[in-house]
Amino acid sequence: MKRKLLPVFLSFALLANGSLTAFATDSSVDTVTESDAQTTVSEDQENPEETTQEEVSEDEAVPADESDAITDFETAYKAYTFGANVSGPDAISADKNTVAVLDVRSSANYELSHLEGSFSTPVFNEDGSIIKTSEDATAKAFTETVTNNTNFQNKELYLLCNSGARGARAAAVLLQRAGYDTSRIHTITGGATGLEVRYAFLGTNNAVTGAEAVAAVDSNDVVIVDVRTKEDFAIGHLKKSLSLPVFYLNEEGKQVVAETTQDPYAITFAKYVQDNPSTFSGKKVYVLCNSDQRGAKAATALLADKGVDPNTIYTITGGADDKTVQSAFVTVDGYKFVSGTDAIAAAKNGSAYIIDVRSSKAQTKTGTLKGSISQSLFDDNNKLDTAEAEALEKAFIKEIPSKITEDKPIYIICNSGARGAQKATLLLSKLSYNTSIKEDGKVYTIENGAKGLELLYAMSGTDGNAVDGKTAVAAVGKDDVVILDVRATGNYGSGHLKGSMSTPVFNANGVAKTTDDQLSKDFTKYVTDNKATLEKKELYLLCNSGASGARAATALLKSAGYDLAKVHTITGGAKDADVKAAAIYVSDTHVINKMADTKNYLILDVRSTASYTKGHLKGSLSLPLFDKDNKLPDDLAKAFTEYVAAHKADFEGKTIYVLCNSGARGAAKATQLLKEAGITNVFTIENGAKSEVIQKHFVTDPVADPDTKKDNNGKDNNKNQNNGKTTTAATTKTGDTAPIAALAVAMLAALGAIIAFGKKKIVK
Repeated sequence: MKRKLLPVFLSFALLANGSLTAFATDSSVDTVTESDAQTTVSEDQENPEETTQEEVSEDEAVPADESDAITDFETAYKAYTFGANVSGPDAISADKNTVAVLDVRSSANYELSHLEGSFSTPVFNEDGSIIKTSEDATAKAFTETVTNNTNFQNKELYLLCNSGARGARAAAVLLQRAGYDTSRIHTITGGATGLEVRYAFLGTNNAVTGAEAVAAVDSNDVVIVDVRTKEDFAIGHLKKSLSLPVFYLNEEGKQVVAETTQDPYAITFAKYVQDNPSTFSGKKVYVLCNSDQRGAKAATALLADKGVDPNTIYTITGGADDKTVQSAFVTVDGYKFVSGTDAIAAAKNGSAYIIDVRSSKAQTKTGTLKGSISQSLFDDNNKLDTAEAEALEKAFIKEIPSKITEDKPIYIICNSGARGAQKATLLLSKLSYNTSIKEDGKVYTIENGAKGLELLYAMSGTDGNAVDGKTAVAAVGKDDVVILDVRATGNYGSGHLKGSMSTPVFNANGVAKTTDDQLSKDFTKYVTDNKATLEKKELYLLCNSGASGARAATALLKSAGYDLAKVHTITGGAKDADVKAAAIYVSDTHVINKMADTKNYLILDVRSTASYTKGHLKGSLSLPLFDKDNKLPDDLAKAFTEYVAAHKADFEGKTIYVLCNSGARGAAKATQLLKEAGITNVFTIENGAKSEVIQKHFVTDPVADPDTKKDNNGKDNNKNQNNGKTTTAATTKTGDTAPIAALAVAMLAALGAIIAFGKKKIVK
């Protein structure tokens, strides 16, 4: 068969060199708009009748003269047997070693967005029109690109066009004419209208956990879009979430998902987004589907197509299967809520009825709120739809009228402030109690239910088993006591009791509120992982003031199975005078974070000169109290005191962090001497130079020994190798190769004598 030699077009010659095009988007374009892919989709659907392989007639003849120009691609397509169509997901996940994806949309659409690793081989012109004959310039360029292209030969070819119709058929015919095996040529069903394909175009994969989604239900900065069927939404959904289904039930009653932008549910979804831009503008969009897969991808693609920034769209991992999400589902959003703190107060003063509808098993485990009415609706497996639960419901209806007789508010405790409270509210409504959400309504759900830490603490029955600060300080170092410091990490780092463990239930946003908070999960994991050791000891809880943090930690320890008789709150917390005076230890990471701030902080290294020379923190001041034998001689202490007195202005107004060998003897001695000199803002770096974190930040800055000014070759050995400057024996250096202080101290190796101090100023 004769073929004409087609002209080589520059834009396609680049593609023909065999390089794969990685996923890319035009930086000037944020989202897919109707002017690009969607517009060309409509052009591709001018002839909506899709031709399947079954429609190809065996009687239809191949064009008589294949050398003639093709003027009817539809007829030519029917004349050959091509490979079976492939789905968008299969094309996306295909092995690029055996498959080549040919994107036959216009170059402009390809540049806007495309599948990673696909090739731009357009059969659409830049004006959006499709090629009419094989002699069109675009058709010739396509043929030139695919002819003898090693990227495509011996591979399955997947064709991506605007909608999986005319563009793919035209490309398939041109590939056949170029000598390709038609059984290896496949059309991607739906083309660029496929929602999974459009999702892949975005290159996004943002996600939030179920707990994060539940925590955001009342946030004004988040909108939760529930894309499950309207039936599933009615059964249960997250409070204030928006129902925009991309799932629906087909004629057979089976649940299916919208697969293309042309699906009626996808069209309805897209129209809502387009008509309500203020709902999504400036907010994070959390998408909830059945299991965080197809529905979330479809919704993300539709949201992005209608102008929502893909970087603000997040999939809720696990979808509706996530247990935290399930436990927070409501059937209607119209419930009145009351805080756990208010419920506790009401129980104490008798101003409201409290009904606990959790299972008897759950109530036994956590305890109950004093004065509450125990009226379970959950069975022991935490279910509401069993025969046992049905019997409990009947008991509720029968018994509650005799227990609630006064016109007072009714507060409901359930597991999480969702399903149980909703069911109880409905039953109370049937019993003619006022469940209105208006001001006169009497029925309230306790927020977060038994997941609320304040409520959990109140139900635990403990009064905190308080110990005062003096007792806590005296217990430091005892084998049978562990101090759990539950303050924020930063507060712990800047000053804590020696040997206490940092187990924060506070962060920048305050104290943990529920068992689902990440702080609570981290705390619970620690005390669970170390339970074999911790449960044998008395646990002292140190928080900011001996209040909310200690209560939260106590509640979490109770949930983790600890005996609260051994759990004690340090009254006054970190504000207690005895605790404050003893909390002189700082963490290694805290010191490293403050190291560069030499204006406000001074790291004082009291180790021997030899130890300092081997390694020290940059910017630290060497003021040794240890000699070469690791002893604390009086003459060094005297020299230390004299130096501080002579340079007191360099210490005053700063926080002093003392670094010694292990955070013990040297630091204690330095603290004593500094306080005698009137400098009181002194802290010890816990574990001293033994800390691996400290060691990782050590630098070297040799201090010359007066007896070794010359090396074995007689050369001057007082040159500082770091900066080339001469360093005399009477100079104490800092770790940034420039003298922070000029302390004239040098240790005589054999005698331990002190060289006279030379007065120099600390560099600020």
